[in-house]
Amino acid sequence: MPNFLKLLGLATWLTFTAAWPAASARGQTAGTVEIDVLDQTSEEPLTCRVRILDARGRPQRARGAILESGWNLLESPMVFRGRPGDYRYQVSRGPEYAAGHGEFTLDKGSLGNDVLRLPRHADLSAEGWVGGDLGCQLAPAQASRWLEAEGLAMTACLTESLAAHSNNPLLGGAQWVEDDSYWDQREGSGLVFHHWMPPAEVPPSVPSSRLLIMAKETPDTSASATGEMEAADALPVHIEIQKLWARDLPMWLASDRVDSIQLLGMHLRPEEEPAPTIRPLIEPDPGRFRGPRAAGQMVEALYWRVLESGLRIPPTAGSGFGKAPTHLGYNRVYAAVASDTRADWWRAVRQGRSFVSSGPLLRVLINEQPPGAIFAADVGQSVALDVALTLTVSDPVDYLDVIFNGRTLYQARLDEYAKQGGRIPRLSVDESGWLVVRVVTGIEDTYRIASTAPFYVEIDGQPRISRAACEFFQSWLEAAAEQIAGSQQAESALPFVQAARKFWERRLSAANAP
Repeated sequence: MPNFLKLLGLATWLTFTAAWPAASARGQTAGTVEIDVLDQTSEEPLTCRVRILDARGRPQRARGAILESGWNLLESPMVFRGRPGDYRYQVSRGPEYAAGHGEFTLDKGSLGNDVLRLPRHADLSAEGWVGGDLGCQLAPAQASRWLEAEGLAMTACLTESLAAHSNNPLLGGAQWVEDDSYWDQREGSGLVFHHWMPPAEVPPSVPSSRLLIMAKETPDTSASATGEMEAADALPVHIEIQKLWARDLPMWLASDRVDSIQLLGMHLRPEEEPAPTIRPLIEPDPGRFRGPRAAGQMVEALYWRVLESGLRIPPTAGSGFGKAPTHLGYNRVYAAVASDTRADWWRAVRQGRSFVSSGPLLRVLINEQPPGAIFAADVGQSVALDVALTLTVSDPVDYLDVIFNGRTLYQARLDEYAKQGGRIPRLSVDESGWLVVRVVTGIEDTYRIASTAPFYVEIDGQPRISRAACEFFQSWLEAAAEQIAGSQQAESALPFVQAARKFWERRLSAANAP
């Protein structure tokens, strides 16, 4: 299969400027503008998010619109009524569409209207990739109205509210807004339990590792397991690490109960927002990660350490929309699905048939297989890798690379790909390990990337287990045990600490790589 890189065009800014004629009616102190946003090809109205700013840069609310994090939900048409003055606005319909912006001037009693037509550069649902946000912090009824504006099919709401399910043309009528997720925010934790809630309020004395056991002991009532229920009714518990830098991380990894890790999460912010600081107990590559990209780079380095330890846990993404200064889908995960059911989407996420993104849309097949695939060879043989990509970007791209076992196997800037006809040469590896394909944008004030879930290589049927990675988590475990010894969990967490020590000792003894 030939290797190729396909660019579906850079998302462009569309500029619209208008001054509205004054109305003859007296006594009016405000002006009004109506804005319609349409798909450039179909002429169908689009649900979008719109930020309207006055001359001082202050966000404005449109009449009757929902306002979150400075963004209005535009369900065409949008009517804005404001004081006389100059205004500008930004329009976004998710990364599949070009963004738009414009400006207008309101006079007393002025009336006007404008129509924006946004070109679409990608249709991922038509390609079999379905997007979700696993970290919304709005109530389900509110979150459901934002889904279409971001081109997403599902979101998990980390709130305690009644369930909400509604219709969406993205997947033949299926839209999923899930509120059966418990987010453990107690000291030392940062786990999210999708499709499970604890039977009662969890006291500080109960260790997070105990919740892992409780959740996984819940009977599997999913449609895929029983064949008697609709997929929208129940799903197996899905446990996700939301804070990869949390104190109890080594114990969670040792439990064999974690289904996914948020590689792109609430630690990432838009470039105009202050960069957060995260402090893991043991810092990977001390002194290396500094500046506004540090949080994103450090979490990525921690995730690679997990993979280096031989654990195959796929990445996910969540925005924190509702409390964090982001929008729904700022961080998102796309899963390659075979059908438009919730069960299949979650299954694809658990199997790592996915990619995560905070901007670029990166679809990758290696040897015609999606992420999560395992490529095998006998001792003394190598594995040839044909990498095929489809990439859609709106931000400037710094580089695209292929990472194998934490090292760069191939890298080039986007303009270099263009000069080479967008083709990646055939790659070859002769050792076991993991591989991700990644796009890093040129945004300096935040870490904005897309990354595939890992592909895997097995030589002689043996996965890679790194000694350094195992020792890293052993050191982390001892630092965590020291903190726990002085807490309310000292006695109840001891069995989990001891079990984790044995796990990492066995892992280290089985290590087959530096």
